[in-house]
Amino acid sequence: MKRYIIIVLLFVAGSFYSCNKYMDIVPDNVPELSNAFASRVMAERYLVTCYSWLPGGFDLESNPALFAGDEMWLNSTYDQNTGYNNWKIAKGNQNSNSPLNNYWDGANQAKNLWRGIRDCNVFLENIGKVPDMDEFEIKRWAAEVKFLKAYYHYYLMRMYGPILIQDVNLPVTIDPLETQQERSPVDECVTYIVNLIDSAIPDLPDDITVITENGRISKLVAYSMKAEILVTAASPLFNGNADYSGFVNSRNQPFFNPTVSKEKWIAAAAACKTAVELAEMTGRSLYKWQAPANMTVVPQTTTINQMSYREALAERQNNPEQIWVNNTSRATNALQAAATVRSYDPAFVDNSSLGGYLAPTLNMALLFYSKNGVPIEEDLGYEYGNRFILKVVPNTNEYKYKLTANYTTIGLHFDREDRFYASLSFDGGRYFMSSQTNDDLAFSTNYKPGGNAAPVSVSGFSATGYTPKKLVSYRNVAGASSSYSVYEYAYPMMRLADLYLLYAEALNEANGPGTDVYRLVDLVRQRSGLGGVVASWSQYSRNPAKPANYLGLQEIIRRERAIELMFEGKRFWDLRRWKTAQQALNTNITGWSVKEKDPQLFYRQVNLFSRTFSTRDYLWPLSLGEMRRNSKLTQNPGW
Repeated sequence: MKRYIIIVLLFVAGSFYSCNKYMDIVPDNVPELSNAFASRVMAERYLVTCYSWLPGGFDLESNPALFAGDEMWLNSTYDQNTGYNNWKIAKGNQNSNSPLNNYWDGANQAKNLWRGIRDCNVFLENIGKVPDMDEFEIKRWAAEVKFLKAYYHYYLMRMYGPILIQDVNLPVTIDPLETQQERSPVDECVTYIVNLIDSAIPDLPDDITVITENGRISKLVAYSMKAEILVTAASPLFNGNADYSGFVNSRNQPFFNPTVSKEKWIAAAAACKTAVELAEMTGRSLYKWQAPANMTVVPQTTTINQMSYREALAERQNNPEQIWVNNTSRATNALQAAATVRSYDPAFVDNSSLGGYLAPTLNMALLFYSKNGVPIEEDLGYEYGNRFILKVVPNTNEYKYKLTANYTTIGLHFDREDRFYASLSFDGGRYFMSSQTNDDLAFSTNYKPGGNAAPVSVSGFSATGYTPKKLVSYRNVAGASSSYSVYEYAYPMMRLADLYLLYAEALNEANGPGTDVYRLVDLVRQRSGLGGVVASWSQYSRNPAKPANYLGLQEIIRRERAIELMFEGKRFWDLRRWKTAQQALNTNITGWSVKEKDPQLFYRQVNLFSRTFSTRDYLWPLSLGEMRRNSKLTQNPGW
C-alpha cells in the first residue's frame, strides 16, 4: 500500500522572509513516499513538513493560551456560534462530544499532532536512505526531528495528561485491534520525552548561527525546552496530584503519581542550569533597546525601559534574547491590527483596517507592580484605596511617555512600573511609535466615544478599555483609510527571560530562597528599570520579609512570570501546572464601561463574564469519537 505525504516548499520572498526562510512553507504536489527520500532536496521538504506541525502561537483561533485564560477578552459580537473556539473554552463551553481546540483529533481549529508524530516517524525511518547526503547532515536532521517528535508528545501531555507513546508507526497491515492501546502514566511519558531529547542533543549544533536557519533546533533549543518540560513535570499538576488518585489504567496503576517528589524539582533545576549556562555561553542576553541613530528625540530612561521590554518580543533581528522562535506563526498584519487602536493621527483619521478588539482584562491591569516594583496592594506609598478615583494628569516630564498631560483618567494608571505602560494601551495613555512625526514620537489614546480608540462598529472595539500594546511593533505605520504596514515578527517559543524565571522557580522549589534565585529574578526586573527583589520589598512593601520566605518568594516568582510573559501564551499553562487556575480563573472578567463618554461613567467597572473553573478543566477531554475508535482509552476525570 502506498503511503502519501504532503510536501511543502520553502518560501523565500520578502525582506522578512529572507531572514527566516527555513520555516516558511506552502503546499506543493503530493508525490509517493518512495520519492520523498530520493534526494536531499526532497528529504529537506519532508523535514520542513515535520516542522510544519508546530502549533501556531500567534494563531488567535487555535492557541488556547491566548483566549481560554484570563489575559484577554473579546466583545459581545463574538458569540457562541462564531469566532474563536478558545474563547468558547473560557466561557465554559468545552465538551467531550467535540472538544474545542482538539489537538488529539485535529479538530475545531487545531492540528492533529498525532499526524505530526507519524510524519516524524516516517522521516526517521527513511532519512538514512537518501543517496546524496553525508552522515553528518543525516544525523543532524534526524536529531531535529527526534526533538520535534518529543515536543509534540509534550504538547499533548500538557493538554491531556497521560498520552499514548508513539515511538514507531504501526504497519498498515496490522490487525485493527492491535492498534488500540492504553495511555501511559504521566511519569512514563515524561521519561520518554526527555530521553528522546537527550538522544537528539549530541547531533545538534550548539546554536543556530546562520540567519536563514533561524527557528531550527539546536542544542540550546533542546536544553531549554528540556528545562521547561522538567519544570512542568515537577509542578503540582503532574507531581503528587492527589486529585486524580482514582484515575488508573487497566493494571490499576495511577496515571498521576500521588506522591510529591522533590527530586523532580532538583532535576528541573539542574536542567535549567545547563540551559542557562549554554545560553550565556552562546551570547544570549536580555534585550536592551537602543534608539536608532536617526531618531530625532533623546529617549527618556522610562522609554528605554518600555522599549526594551516591547522589543524583547518584537525585534526579529539582532535579538540576543530569543532562544527559539516559531517562524510558521508570526505577528501578522491581521494580528497586530486586532491589537492596535484605530488611529495614530491626533486629528483622528480613522483607519478601517485597525480593529483594536483584543482586550486585556482589568484583572491583568491590576497585576502589574507599582513604580517601586512591588504589588500595588502591598506598596506603602501607593494610594491603593484611591486606585479607582479619577485624577488629572500633571503636565510634567515624568508622565510624558506614560499619560496624557491634563487628561482625566483613573488612579490605577498612575505610578505603575514601565512594563505596565509597555504592555497596555488605555484611555489617557501614550503610545511611542517610530512613525510619529511630532516632537516626542508618541501619540495619546482616547477610548471614550469620539476618541481615536473608541468603538465605531459592532465588532471593532475593546470590550475592556485596554488593548495589548506589547503585541504591536513600534515600527508599524498606520495611515488613513485602510493603510497599515506592519513589522512582522515570529512567535517566541522560548526567550531568555522565560528561562531565567523557570530556573529561579526550580531553585526555590528545590532549595528555598537564596542568592541565585534573587539574582535570576533581579536580572529580569532590572531590564525594565526595577530594583532587586530583596531591596524593593524591604524598602516599599508592607511585607518586607516576603522574599526570604519560600512561599513568599514562590508568589513573587509566579507574579513575575505573569507580568514579564503577559500575552505570550505562558500564563494559561502556568496556572494549570501550578494548580492555581481554580483560584485565578473563578473570578469575574471585568473592564470599563467603554461606550460612556463622561469619565465618571466610563470608569465604572463592568462585569463582562463570571467564570467557573473546576478540577476537570485542568485537562482536555478526549472526544467521544476517539473513545469509540480506541476502546482501551480512559476518559479524563470529570468528562
